[in-house]
Amino acid sequence: MPKAKTLPSYIRNRLSISDLDSSRSILQIIEQGGSVTQQQVAEKAGISGGTCNLHFQKLEHMGLIRRVETIRIKSRGRSTIIWEVEKKKNLCLSLVFDVPFFQGTLVDFAGNVLFEKRRDLSGIADGAELLGEVEAFINAALAEAQRLGGTSIRQVYVGVPGLFEPKSSVIRIAANFPALNGIDFPQWVGETFGLPCFCGSLGLAFYYGEAAKLPPETRTMVVFWDLGVGATAGVGDRLISHSTDTLLSEIGHVRIQRDGPPCHCGKRGCLETFAGGWSIIETLGDPAIGTLDELRNAVLEGNPKAVEAARNAARLLGSGLCWPLQIVQSERLVVTGPLASIFPVVRDAFIEGLATLFDADEIAALDPVASTDAQHAMKTGAARFAHRLFFHPESQPG
Repeated sequence: MPKAKTLPSYIRNRLSISDLDSSRSILQIIEQGGSVTQQQVAEKAGISGGTCNLHFQKLEHMGLIRRVETIRIKSRGRSTIIWEVEKKKNLCLSLVFDVPFFQGTLVDFAGNVLFEKRRDLSGIADGAELLGEVEAFINAALAEAQRLGGTSIRQVYVGVPGLFEPKSSVIRIAANFPALNGIDFPQWVGETFGLPCFCGSLGLAFYYGEAAKLPPETRTMVVFWDLGVGATAGVGDRLISHSTDTLLSEIGHVRIQRDGPPCHCGKRGCLETFAGGWSIIETLGDPAIGTLDELRNAVLEGNPKAVEAARNAARLLGSGLCWPLQIVQSERLVVTGPLASIFPVVRDAFIEGLATLFDADEIAALDPVASTDAQHAMKTGAARFAHRLFFHPESQPG
């Protein structure tokens, strides 16, 4: 960013300018209000006009807000300034691993995509090689930010399909993307690039992408169905319950049969061992169906064995979600991820599973539907979540 003028000592003496925390609540009000005056923000925050002015000067100095318009009021002999968040010069970076792809996206606060790359990482089994790919992308994104001039990357979000160490951001088990195992992205990104980073479930990206399509106060569960199974629930942009070590973050690893098949997580009988894409593929045992793409194509083409296996998995998925849906009191249910495209084929079996505990009216109210564009939802959702992380770090999962 261009070098800003030095803030007066009276601001430095009253507000910390080394971090955003002391002024973040003011920034949140500006972001929520759109175009605002200092007086409006002061009233909303319950602070004096003078104190509010200090925060505005600090936020302008940091390049986070800008003056949009000056309205001169002749009768009062003074003017009123309209302010808003500086959206074009502040950026978010999302790094999402959706087996076997890596999707990196740089967006501004207005949601405009400035730079992106999608790469198949199928041949990478080593963490160091994977980090090399990510480092190359981040360097390219930083170069693009520099080329644009006067821009700053404010937040990084990394979405991964895996389990984390307790109370940690170290990836413990990413069974379907083993090169991720043992990586601590927040630490690595912070040490390598000096950027704030949060690493969490891939489901967060899907949730924020799908929830954006629904009325803002809809209590929704988004189920992402790929090689595994996961679920995230929330009301609009507010998550109801989600962390790296709770029920709803990795619902695929909730046991539904005590002595069931072994799961990649180390337990037995997890929902994922019956309903995940990898379990459907293993059940089929067909040499021609070894990937999600091949499974999806077989179901959509009407392969009888593939359709039947997918229906059985969908039925178990529906019954396995009954308790979580009640816990979070969901009003809507969206299935997303790579296998969302087969959901219309197996929806009736999924509803049979829900019917083990729900009556017809309750199922109709949930209106289970498949994502219309899961990949786009994932990409846009990752950007929306990174944006929220910056403005509302207090809502960070975990």
